[in-house]
Amino acid sequence: MKRWLIGYLLEAPGLEHVHFFDALKSAGATRIMPSHWMLQSDKTTIELRDQFTALLTPNDQLLVAELGQEVVWRTKD
Repeated sequence: MKRWLIGYLLEAPGLEHVHFFDALKSAGATRIMPSHWMLQSDKTTIELRDQFTALLTPNDQLLVAELGQEVVWRTKD
């Protein structure tokens, strides 16, 4: 399985994007920063982009990037 970084900028005022966040959680993604999640999946970059973009508005932005072997992060939690 590959590890993916999912990042986003939600620009649709007034929307809570509940379906988008539910989809990330049900895919097994872990929130590592306020707008970044890490996900392990066998899907391709295109498949993940299409899966999550379908839940966003045209003004929202999405990043899907494959992570390398060693990944570390620090949060304030």
